[in-house]
Amino acid sequence: MNEELISSGRFDDLWMVYAGIKALVDSRENAATKVMICVDNEEIGSLTAEGANSTLLNNILERIALGLGKDREGYYRALANSIMISADLAHAVHPNLGDKHDPTNRPVLEGGPVLKIAASGSYSTDSFNGAVFAGVCEAAGVPFQKFVNRSDVRGGTTIGPVTAANLTIPVIDMGAPVLGMHSIRELASVKDNYYTVKAFTEFFSL
Repeated sequence: MNEELISSGRFDDLWMVYAGIKALVDSRENAATKVMICVDNEEIGSLTAEGANSTLLNNILERIALGLGKDREGYYRALANSIMISADLAHAVHPNLGDKHDPTNRPVLEGGPVLKIAASGSYSTDSFNGAVFAGVCEAAGVPFQKFVNRSDVRGGTTIGPVTAANLTIPVIDMGAPVLGMHSIRELASVKDNYYTVKAFTEFFSL
């Protein structure tokens, strides 16, 4: 081993929190209002005061707009000009459970951040915001992968769809690949952490 792997508990979702905060700090200064929100209770449905399926984010964004001198119409215009990333770790192909993945969509460690796609709407990625993320990764010089559930296996979901519905803005659903998600010792790649931070930094610099 060349110290290329990290094993720890609670990568889901502290890893994405770390990557987001570092990217926010490292991003270039521009005219955009950059926002990062870390919500609680995703694993139990998000329907809490501090969860994604509350008015918390909407309230905060509106208060920011009002504080900047915008009226309600100005707030809605700002939303219409916004795009968001929902960052939640992705299941890489596990050596012991390879048949759980679709044969043509198999994210691997060190392959870069994973764009999550679902025809059912359980992930919020669509052709538009997926193309935006692909462009962000290209500009950042990092690879990215795609994940689609096996058609005969029901997959999970993220806060992406509920956030997109509540704010009516494009939400990119993605995450860094990890093995053994939700286990006591999850396994991830140092290189994927680097790739994800670079992609997020480029996104915040748009």
